[in-house]
Amino acid sequence: MTSDADLTAVLGAAPPAAIGALPAETLARLTEQISAAKEHVHGEMDASVQKAIAGVPFAVRGIVRKALLG
Repeated sequence: MTSDADLTAVLGAAPPAAIGALPAETLARLTEQISAAKEHVHGEMDASVQKAIAGVPFAVRGIVRKALLG
């Protein structure tokens, strides 16, 4: 898979043409950085949800989690 295809997969859409014109090494670094940022955001979101539902009765936590995350 090419760096451009990797970036498209991480973004979920094709990048603008100007980004696609960047050297392969730069695209690879950009892909890694975006992927790492997404993982960090997901981790923070999970920690926040855990903290938010800590006071919710166990029986309804799944419902509250679904309401918070969609």
